[in-house]
Amino acid sequence: MRIYLSVPMIANRSTPVANTIARAIRDSGHEVTSPWVLGPIEGQDRKVVDIFERDKRGAEDCDAIVADVSSPSIGVGMELMAAHKAGKLVVVVAKEGSTVSRMLLHMPEKESVEFKDEEDLYSKLSKTLAGLKPKKSGAGSQK
Repeated sequence: MRIYLSVPMIANRSTPVANTIARAIRDSGHEVTSPWVLGPIEGQDRKVVDIFERDKRGAEDCDAIVADVSSPSIGVGMELMAAHKAGKLVVVVAKEGSTVSRMLLHMPEKESVEFKDEEDLYSKLSKTLAGLKPKKSGAGSQK
């Protein structure tokens, strides 16, 4: 499956957590469709990259989205809503003790993974991803 990885990029960025999530996705036999979240933060010049369009389209065109919601992020929330509205599978991960948006907590048809540390995250997320199957045809489902 093609999985869009969504993580906070500006405030509260955790590159080690992002890389652990990416490793779990790849080791589970899936493809990370947003590798730019693992590298340096891009500039703001729209002539170089229209980040809004790229990320919105990425969240809509994937088979599933995995999002780190341990810290509030407007961008992650926007990507989650785009994926949800497009009928994609949604998996959210949050570190134990994190305060997660109540709107997100009440989102229907999502998988949630709560973790203690990166090792726990890798183990639990790998298990969750191993059981994921793309949704059958419907709202925006693509392969």
